[in-house]
Amino acid sequence: MTTELDTVLPLYEGKMGNIYDHRSASFVGIGDTDIAPNHNHSSSAVVLPRYWISPGLTEQRHERRSWGTQSAMLGFRRVARNTDERTCIAAVLPWGASSYGWILSAGPSAESLAFLCAQYNSFCFDYTLRQFLTQPSVPQGTFEQLPTVTRQAAEDLDLGIGGTFAWVVAQCVRLSATDEKLATWAAECGCADAPYEWDLSRRITIRAELDAAFFHLYGIERDDVDYIMDTFPIVKRKDEADFGEYRTKRLILEAFDRMASC
Repeated sequence: MTTELDTVLPLYEGKMGNIYDHRSASFVGIGDTDIAPNHNHSSSAVVLPRYWISPGLTEQRHERRSWGTQSAMLGFRRVARNTDERTCIAAVLPWGASSYGWILSAGPSAESLAFLCAQYNSFCFDYTLRQFLTQPSVPQGTFEQLPTVTRQAAEDLDLGIGGTFAWVVAQCVRLSATDEKLATWAAECGCADAPYEWDLSRRITIRAELDAAFFHLYGIERDDVDYIMDTFPIVKRKDEADFGEYRTKRLILEAFDRMASC
C-alpha cells in the first residue's frame, strides 16, 4: 500500500537553479552551503533537495493562486544583487513544491511561461532590473513594475525567424526541457519531442539569439546593445579569461545584425 510518505515531493530551492536550468545544483547536506554543482544533465538525472514536502501541503499552497497550467512553474531567484554576474535568474520548474527562494509567476499559460522565462533571462530585461535594485534581493513590487514585451508585439515583429513568439517559446523549451519532468509542459508548448539533449555549444548559440531577439523587441539600437553588454563586467571578465574575447557580446551582436537585416 502506497502512503503519502512514498510520494513526497522535492522542494526546489532558489540556489538549486540557474538560468534555464532547475537542475543546476544538489544538496549534499542540510546546511545552507552544503550544495554542489550538478554536472549530469541527462534526461533521467535528478538533483537532490534539502527538504521533501507532502503532496497534500503542496496542493494547499497551490490553491492560493490561479494557474494557467499545472505542468510547470516559472520562478526567478529572489536573492540577487546588481553587482552579480547576472541579476535576474529564471527557470521553469517541474510542477510541485518550491521554496521562498523562488518568486513564482503564476497565471500564464504554458506557452506564456516560456515566453516570460526567455524574457526574464535576457540581458535587456536584466539591465532594466539592475537600474531599480538597491538591496541584495528582488522585491516583488519592483519586479512587477518592470516593462515587458507582450505576445502581440512579438507576433507583429518579423526577425526572419518565422513567428517570433512561437520561435521564442520553442527556443526556451529547448533550453529548459532537458529532463523528463518537463516533457508534459514542453508538449503543451507544442514541442512533443522533449526532453532535449543538454548540448552546451548549442545552448550558447540559442541564448545569444534569444538575447538578440529581445533587444529588437525592446527597440534597442545597436550602439546601445554594445553599451548594455559592457555593463556586465563579470560576464566580460570570465569570457576574456576563458576565450580571449568577450564572446557573449560578439555572438549577441552577430545575431542582432542578422535579425536587423530582415
